[in-house]
Amino acid sequence: SKTALLHRGGAANEVSMGSAFVLPSDFDTPGLDGFQPAAFIATPILKVVEPMLPGPPAVTRLLQALGRFPRKGCYLYGGKWMAEPVFPQGMKTNGLLGLSSNQQFMGLPADATARPGDYAFLRPTQSEAVLQQFGSIAVFSGGKVIDRWPALPMA
Repeated sequence: SKTALLHRGGAANEVSMGSAFVLPSDFDTPGLDGFQPAAFIATPILKVVEPMLPGPPAVTRLLQALGRFPRKGCYLYGGKWMAEPVFPQGMKTNGLLGLSSNQQFMGLPADATARPGDYAFLRPTQSEAVLQQFGSIAVFSGGKVIDRWPALPMA
């Protein structure tokens, strides 16, 4: 909801900000242009690989040459979130290997410098449906975690 932005004075008994406060990607609308995303999923990169599809190596090489399969990739802790990858830059899901809730494979640009132990960041597409899957929200400011806020419980 973005009704808070519509309030122009006078009496109000309710003003709602809702998901616009954290700006998940489903809320990328012209009315919220002045806002920035405020919530991200951070998850460790478990391993970085030169991925191979099952089967003959020539199939992988052909698909890589055609730009249909990455030459470099990584596996994340967890996965299958309602979220879009934002960092490392150029990271993306891969339809050939699909999604996994255990160790999500993500394609990386060939020149990516990601290493195991680095963190990948994803931007939720929704707020309540995603944030309630996790524990408290780490509040990050000035290069460090300064507080932890509990997510609202499911009703």
